[in-house]
Amino acid sequence: MALNPSLHDSSTSLDKVGIFSHLTPKQRKQIEEIGIIRHYNENEIVFYEGDQSDYFHFLIDGEVSIFKSTASAETMLIHRFRAPSLIAEVATLKQIPYPASCEVLHSAVILKISRDPFLNLLQNDPSLSIALISSLTQKISALERSLQRHSAPNAMAKVARIIREDHHMFTRLKGIEIARMIGITPETLSRMIKKLKSEGIITMSKSDGIILLLPEELSRYCGE
Repeated sequence: MALNPSLHDSSTSLDKVGIFSHLTPKQRKQIEEIGIIRHYNENEIVFYEGDQSDYFHFLIDGEVSIFKSTASAETMLIHRFRAPSLIAEVATLKQIPYPASCEVLHSAVILKISRDPFLNLLQNDPSLSIALISSLTQKISALERSLQRHSAPNAMAKVARIIREDHHMFTRLKGIEIARMIGITPETLSRMIKKLKSEGIITMSKSDGIILLLPEELSRYCGE
């Protein structure tokens, strides 16, 4: 993991973080003084479940996954974040240990900012506070969707719900990644997709991913 101890030579990095796009030169300098850029390699852990949340993490480039360990020593994928995005800011704001772990997919660049100095900046810049609230709202929505998927009564309901939620996901992610996200095996995912195709509810191709043909019939499988 490479570390750049300051942002003075990375001014464009701040431009990639939406809540910093309006910063004045003075505010930018304040961020540079309290932030560091870290470069992560594939499969590196940004933080573990239970670590102290002393920093805000701003994902500038790349993609990360948030996961929890289960009692059976398996991992449950909570969500994936693509840049630009804030990561685990709820724990940092509440000053509680991280409730889940964060792993880098492929590679990533993350801006880390110490909590207390950043909170001081928020007090003096209402627009930063509003942007942070917006990010928190999006995280709550993502968590609600994740809980809905995992609370589905059976495997077919899980597959139907994730197709309804974001069928374009099947063009971005591998089947094994989607299966992990909803807590089923890749083989089960393949069987459920095959069943939906045989009933004419969806069609699927490598170029277009899943195309939903009969939304009402899909909803019937969602278990709600």
